[in-house]
Amino acid sequence: MATRIRKGARPYLYVDEWIAHRGLNDEKIANRLGRDRVTIWRWRKEKRRLTPEKQAELASALDIEPEELWRPPGRTSLDAMIKNAPEELRAMAVDIVGRLVKKAS
Repeated sequence: MATRIRKGARPYLYVDEWIAHRGLNDEKIANRLGRDRVTIWRWRKEKRRLTPEKQAELASALDIEPEELWRPPGRTSLDAMIKNAPEELRAMAVDIVGRLVKKAS
């Protein structure tokens, strides 16, 4: 059975994991962004308040794309894997993943 996300649940942002993965802390992130350390701490503790603009700022300080905050460090997205592949190969990959997902459900 597929895992269900309960109604009203927010997806998880992997901010703390990315900060640790990059070997940074609130102060270092704050210095990179020209912000106060407490501001970064609040962003980490109140992730639900992270606007897309703040997510983009954090991602920039972590040297990642904003969408990577939605994945744990080390987990590559399928999009990133096939980003520069020829169109024919991308279509094959989409077909294969579609079949796997359909088979699993």
